[in-house]
Amino acid sequence: MNWEGLEDRVNRDRLIARFAGGASFRCLVRSGADEREIRLTDGRMAPVARGPFVMPQSDFALTGAAEAWHRFARPRPAPGDQDLFGFFRRGEIALAGDTRKFYAHLLCLKLILEQLRAEA
Repeated sequence: MNWEGLEDRVNRDRLIARFAGGASFRCLVRSGADEREIRLTDGRMAPVARGPFVMPQSDFALTGAAEAWHRFARPRPAPGDQDLFGFFRRGEIALAGDTRKFYAHLLCLKLILEQLRAEA
């Protein structure tokens, strides 16, 4: 997963800016033992924090095996691997925390996570 420069890519993306509006949330992404915190404040992304975190403070968390996240982050993911809900349906990535906040910012979060994909 391409975490390097994610903040800059997200903050320059006009489509994300359009849907981020004044959005504010903290999302913990667990890929195997690797932990990262995506934080959006008033529609702007802060630098990604890398764990491990002792007591993570997030609104919601997405947890899955590293292999599942690597399949998601492929430049051209296979059918069912291009969207979080395919992984949710198969039980490969789990959602925990404030689900109302997750769904309120779902489109914005999906656009951010797509930026993790390696260049084709």
